Amino acid sequence: MSAANQDLLVKIKKMKNEHPSWGYRRVWAYLKFRKNINVNKKRIHRIMKLENLLVPPNLKLKSKRTPTRSKPRTIEPNSIWGTDMTKILIPNSGWVYLHVLIDWGSKKIIGHSLESTSRTDDWLSALHMGINNQFPNGIKEANPYLQLVSDNGCQPTSKRFISECKSLGIQQIFTSYNNPKGNADTERVIRTIKEDLVWPREWKDIYELKEELTKWIQNYNEDFPHSSLGYMTPYDYEAWFNASLVA
Repeated sequence: MSAANQDLLVKIKKMKNEHPSWGYRRVWAYLKFRKNINVNKKRIHRIMKLENLLVPPNLKLKSKRTPTRSKPRTIEPNSIWGTDMTKILIPNSGWVYLHVLIDWGSKKIIGHSLESTSRTDDWLSALHMGINNQFPNGIKEANPYLQLVSDNGCQPTSKRFISECKSLGIQQIFTSYNNPKGNADTERVIRTIKEDLVWPREWKDIYELKEELTKWIQNYNEDFPHSSLGYMTPYDYEAWFNASLVA
């Protein structure tokens, strides 16, 4: 291996140590767009293949879907949000519940809640965090057309959750039954959280995970390039989009 490739390998191994689920495309994107290293994607693939650092495809992710309508799409921040919940098992604490709120336009994680319960209050906690982060001066005047996508679980369909969304001027959109693709943007981010943060480590308790989750989300928003955003980070894309409106 040449000296130049050995230097790249050191950088790649450091990234894989921090993000074991990253494949060669994301490694290449991070090196090129975050570290400003002008490197060919095929070259990264060759180096990672030689060192057995590639991520094998997971064929078990093919799920049956029976959609009745296509999901909404947007490139505009703060027009469509998505929310969902997942369970995480901590050996000494039992199951804990992660609730996330995603901006589908910028891919930014704008709200989250990690608790030992999954009640309407916990879902609303993530929603309120997102509203405070994105609309610190009030939501109704800033964006009267915000939509929120969720599944048909008992929490987002509860009277209290629906009433809260209505009072905030948020239009709820529910996915069709047995259709994971309907909330795919949100579920993909949850999978990334599990692969990149939750699964590689053993957690002592919920408090340790909470602390590291907050750090991880900030890093994700500020430092993870997305191909769907032209390899910008969620923060950079949001800033670019808002600046383009002013211009």
